[in-house]
Amino acid sequence: MIPTEKASPQGLVIADLCKIRKAGTPLLSPGNQFLVYHLGFADFDADLRYDEIILMSLDGKTKTTIARGSAHAWSPDGTALLYETEDGVLHIYNVANADSRFLVQRYESSYFINHLALNNCVWSPDGKYIAYVSSDISTVETEKPAVRVFNDLLYKTKGGRGRPTYADQANTHIYLIPASGGSPELLTSGSYNEHSIMWSPDSRHIAFISNRTERPDDIQQSEVWKVDVNTKTIKQLTDNKGLTYQSTWSPDGNYIAFLATSEAIGTNDSPAEDTHIALISADGGQSKYITKSLDRRIEHIRWHPSEQYIYFIAGDRGDTSIYRVDVGNEVVEIVQGGPGCISEFCLDAAGEDLVFVKTNSNCPPEIFQTGSQGTIAQQLTQENTAWLTTKTLQPADTFWFTSFDGTQVQGWLMKPVDFEETKKYPLILVIHGGPHNMFGHDFDERMHLLSAADYAVVYINPRGSHGYGQQFSIGTINNWGGGDYQDLMAGVDFILSQKTWLDPEKLGVTGQSYGGYMTNWIVTQTSRFKAAVADGGLSNLVSFAGTSLYHSLMEAEFGGRAFDHFDLLWQWSPLRNVARATTPTLILHGETDNEVPFTQAEEMYIALKKRGVETQLVQYTGEGHGWRPDLSPKNRADLSARMIQWFDKFVKATINEQ
Repeated sequence: MIPTEKASPQGLVIADLCKIRKAGTPLLSPGNQFLVYHLGFADFDADLRYDEIILMSLDGKTKTTIARGSAHAWSPDGTALLYETEDGVLHIYNVANADSRFLVQRYESSYFINHLALNNCVWSPDGKYIAYVSSDISTVETEKPAVRVFNDLLYKTKGGRGRPTYADQANTHIYLIPASGGSPELLTSGSYNEHSIMWSPDSRHIAFISNRTERPDDIQQSEVWKVDVNTKTIKQLTDNKGLTYQSTWSPDGNYIAFLATSEAIGTNDSPAEDTHIALISADGGQSKYITKSLDRRIEHIRWHPSEQYIYFIAGDRGDTSIYRVDVGNEVVEIVQGGPGCISEFCLDAAGEDLVFVKTNSNCPPEIFQTGSQGTIAQQLTQENTAWLTTKTLQPADTFWFTSFDGTQVQGWLMKPVDFEETKKYPLILVIHGGPHNMFGHDFDERMHLLSAADYAVVYINPRGSHGYGQQFSIGTINNWGGGDYQDLMAGVDFILSQKTWLDPEKLGVTGQSYGGYMTNWIVTQTSRFKAAVADGGLSNLVSFAGTSLYHSLMEAEFGGRAFDHFDLLWQWSPLRNVARATTPTLILHGETDNEVPFTQAEEMYIALKKRGVETQLVQYTGEGHGWRPDLSPKNRADLSARMIQWFDKFVKATINEQ
């Protein structure tokens, strides 16, 4: 039940959550006439989230909704668009006639590979064929069996809405179909999965990523391969012994660039090692990294048409910008930056200008375009402009502080919406997930909901966060709850010392996923916080290592098999020190969460209850992992309301009232 709101009408309130519209995945037509993008939004009445495919002319004169689903690729001549509806059917949309025709039914396995694996569809450069990845439907479970027999390690899905609890036995393979229509042809087969496909410029080969180790469900390693579309001959191109992602062919067809890590112990979740761009001959051989001079985590790579540069995005101290690397001399330079976070981009046909998705602290993602060879940028979409004009959202002011060991750490402070210098305000510490995520200048509804509810909000990138170099990123290795916890406490101490309008006696803490873990850890280490809200958090690293879809995360973070490191895992488990806890704690968790299983919430809840701590456990039926996009609109609203209610009850209340 969602309570009546008492938040400032100027700030973001729970009723506004259904107004947030997120633009993304821009695809510029080859002739630079049209832009296709996705628009994500919530329908509160239907309790559903939708993604619509929007087609707009770059002159702004026309704008059309094609369908609900996802766009994949333009035809090489720019006359047609390949897209997929929510039921997995691929269609081709004719721009001139504004009509669609059926192409093929595609199927997606519930088996989870990793966060950067692309189940994509691509149009051949000669325009004749479409390649796509699809699972083998014959092995998809259609009825619930009386008995389940497991022989694989990765037998669970991510869980949550729209997914079964257990993974199917389907493998994902590459198929080929004429763009004009017809019967699909299987290009790859066997007991392995292929993903992240890309055509060669001559339309003769398709590069792809596949884990073909002897135990793919255990060994998190993958390589770049290619298949000849005529002979179906498959050739391994790399011998990376780490993880590879998202290969892309150079315009002349001589090279393939890809993202890679090199650690022998990998994970299908959040790696501590920053991804970098590697380059290899299209015929295989020795690969080399070309972006190590930029000590940052790299994603979303695109070749420049001249072949001289590869463009990419990287996070740096809270901002995510577009960079490029000179393939010849490996010099890296920033192309499009400034305060804010760019998540996706595409180059125009000439490589002179960009279309990109950008968000900042006070605006959800919108789409922008550069002009005059990147010297100016204009906002193309205005999906949130109208409702934002009715709101007064506080900016997030960044600050730096010196942590316990001299490390410089960055944080942000957001004031309450109705801030008055003469008043004292409670402070909520919000902690990010990962553990290798990065807070920054992007839109986060939690901060604004709390600000509107008359709280100041502090959020910090402790060691382990990316965006500050590799040594900082690995700061949590073998040390969850160690240096990162001390960074967070040092940041809270610093901001309290700098802002006399903050009330040090009225502190709260919350976080999701790893942030939920850290919230659980904090309540077992200190009693300074008056209330805690743990969303989708870990409590017992030993049991997590044996029940989570991400058991490889424990191996990557703690140096090998869990059974060889039980003492270390238990040392950094919040449950180990739960007898110290006194902080009232609200635990929020999805019923079918396989990323951080619901049992993690149960273990913490039972222990706190037996300890006599004020505790409540809230389970969201059918939901997966917390704040993720597939959380239903009503549950998202309920979760936010309960968070604020808990803080109102225990943080804003006086000590006597508690």
